[in-house]
Amino acid sequence: VALNNMKFPRTWVPLASTHELDPDRPTPVEFLGQKFATYRDNDGNWVVFDDACPHRLAPFSEGRVDRETNRLQCSYHGWEFNSEGKCTGIPQMTKEMQEQVPAKRSCATTYPAQVVKNILFVWPWEEDCLSVLDNPNALPEGILKGLPEDSPTYTRDLPYGWDTLVENLIDPSHVPFAHHGMQGKRTDAIPINMTVPVDKGEEGFSFEWDDRTMGMIRSGSGEFRAPYLVNYDAKFLTETPRPFRLSALCIPTKPGWSRGIIMTWKTEDNERADKESMSQTELELLAKQKKKKKKKSLMAKVFTNLPVWLSHQLSNKFLDSDMAFLHFQEQERGKRADYFMPAPSDRCISALRKWISIYTSDDVLGPLPPPLPRSAMFDRWTQHTSHCKHCQQGLVTLQKIRRSSYATLALSVLGINKHWVPKITALLSLGVWRIVSKLENSFRVGEFKH
Repeated sequence: VALNNMKFPRTWVPLASTHELDPDRPTPVEFLGQKFATYRDNDGNWVVFDDACPHRLAPFSEGRVDRETNRLQCSYHGWEFNSEGKCTGIPQMTKEMQEQVPAKRSCATTYPAQVVKNILFVWPWEEDCLSVLDNPNALPEGILKGLPEDSPTYTRDLPYGWDTLVENLIDPSHVPFAHHGMQGKRTDAIPINMTVPVDKGEEGFSFEWDDRTMGMIRSGSGEFRAPYLVNYDAKFLTETPRPFRLSALCIPTKPGWSRGIIMTWKTEDNERADKESMSQTELELLAKQKKKKKKKSLMAKVFTNLPVWLSHQLSNKFLDSDMAFLHFQEQERGKRADYFMPAPSDRCISALRKWISIYTSDDVLGPLPPPLPRSAMFDRWTQHTSHCKHCQQGLVTLQKIRRSSYATLALSVLGINKHWVPKITALLSLGVWRIVSKLENSFRVGEFKH
C-alpha cells in the first residue's frame, strides 16, 4: 500500500539520529514501507532522497557522496544529483545529449527535512508541510517539547512492529522480569498502582504510576505523545529523591519491524528540568545541598566517561533481553483473541489498542512477515552497527588492538624459553586478544537466555 494511502497522523516524521549517522555516506532509512537515503551536504544540511535512482532504480544508499562536487552519486552507473535532486551528470551521454533529457524524468525525489535536537525529521506526505503549521504537536519542536537540546542517542531497528514497541515501553510491569539483573531483579516486582490513562484524542494519552526497581520505589508520570514519543518523568523516592527520565521515539518502519531511538538524559539535563519545576525555596535548598555535595566516586567517573560504542553495546544487551518474546508474541497475537489484562498495570495497553483502532489503518501493522530464526532476530550488525558511526569506529579500533596483541603474542612466543618477561607478555597479549575478539563479536550478533 502506498504511503499516502495509509491512515496515519500527518506529522513531521522522525527518521534517525544525527548523533549516530555518518554524514559522509548515504544511509538507508525507512518509514511505513517507504525507503529513503540520507546524508549531509557540504552546506551542513541533511538531505533525504527516495532510495531509488531514477535511471534503473538502484538504491542511493549503496552510492557515495562526492565531497569535491557536493553531489550524491549512484554507484551503479555514476549518475550524479545535487541536494535538490536535480540530475547534474550522466556519464553515458554528452553534455549536448543531457540537455535534451526531460528534467522531470531525470530528477530524483527529495523531501523537506530538518534536524531538531539531533533528530532528523522528514515530511513524506503529499500534503504540503505548511498544512500543519497551526498544529504544534505535528511539528518537530512540539513532538520533542521538553526534551534535552543535545541528547546522545542509541538507535536500533527491532524485529517487531511499532505497536509492539510502544506497548512494551508503556508497560513498566515487565521490567523486573524481562530485564532481571540489568535493571533491578525479579524480587522488585510489586503490584503497580497505575491510573486510568487520560485520553488526549489523536495526541495520545498520559498516566501516572509507581513501581519498584533496583530496590527503590519509583513514582511519576508517563505519556504516549502520539504517534512517536513515549516519555517518562519520575523520581526514585530515596532519602534524597533521584530523577528518572526516559524518552524514546518509536517509528513504524514496516510491518513486523520498528525503529527505537532512545534519547539520553544527561546529569545536567536532569538538573535543568528539575529546576524548571521548583519553587524559589526549593531552589535555595538545592543550592545549599550542592555546596555540601561530595565529589563523584571513581566508579561514577568511569561510567560517565564510557566510550559511546561501549554504552551502545550495553544498550544492545538490554534490548536483547526481551527481543525473542516480543517478536513471537506479535506473531501469536494475530492468531488468537484479545489479550487477557485484569491488572491496573495493563491499562495503558488497552488505551494504546483503542488509539490504534481509531487513528491508524490495518496496513500500518500488517500483514506480518514470517517468524525469524534467532540468528536474524539478534543480528546487531544490521539492526544497529551498520548505521552507527560510533560503533563502526569502535569496531575499527578493536580490530587494530586485536592485530597488535596477536603480533605481540607471536613475538613473545619466540623468546618464551629465555626469560620470564616474554612469558608474562604472552599471557597478557593472549588475554587482550580473547577479550577484544569477544567484544568484536558483540557488534555483530547478540543472544539472550533467561
